[in-house]
Amino acid sequence: LQVIVDGRNSNTAMIVLNYIRSIVNQYPSPAGETAPAGLRVRFWFNQNLESRWFIVPGLVALLTLVVSLLLTALSVAREREAGTFDQMLATPLRPGEILVGKALPGFIIGMAEATFIVLMAVYWFDVPFRGVIPPLYVGLMMFLVSAVGAGLMISALSVTQQQALLGAFLFLVPAIILSGFATPIANMPPAVQYLTFLNPLRYFLIIVRSVFLEAAS
Repeated sequence: LQVIVDGRNSNTAMIVLNYIRSIVNQYPSPAGETAPAGLRVRFWFNQNLESRWFIVPGLVALLTLVVSLLLTALSVAREREAGTFDQMLATPLRPGEILVGKALPGFIIGMAEATFIVLMAVYWFDVPFRGVIPPLYVGLMMFLVSAVGAGLMISALSVTQQQALLGAFLFLVPAIILSGFATPIANMPPAVQYLTFLNPLRYFLIIVRSVFLEAAS
């Protein structure tokens, strides 16, 4: 008898295991022999159930999103509020060049911060890094492009820095809740699960945790 239980929904999994244990224990064992069946639980990728192995890699994505989004969301709104953005539009710079100039600082700072958090996760919190660097940074660059793009969109729609700050938090809170950072997406209602496909944080959390713990390519 082999029983494979999905442990993501822990309450249901424990109920199922208890039912199976009670059924198996009803079968008598021959005299002088051990029980005919035994239950052995094996945890993949996190054998000792260390919570920091799950939380700390997620912080790589979470803190990178917060910093890059806030930095870019305040960039255009700050200059528009100070009146210097109109002066920039009068320069020979093209709109695409201004856009790249506003996006690059958030992108570079996000890359540097993510690198620092990865190093802290490995050397300070002792989280195993079982994968390789290139897949992590390919996913990081794609994630930062989406985060910086969202920040620039918020900044372009905002007139003041206060509006930009509120818009950034209006984006951040649902993004974190619907990312699977603390609550498994599989346990969410089906309608909410479809909403998570619009969330870039959801995808990078899968990438960073898979590279760290599962040695994903």
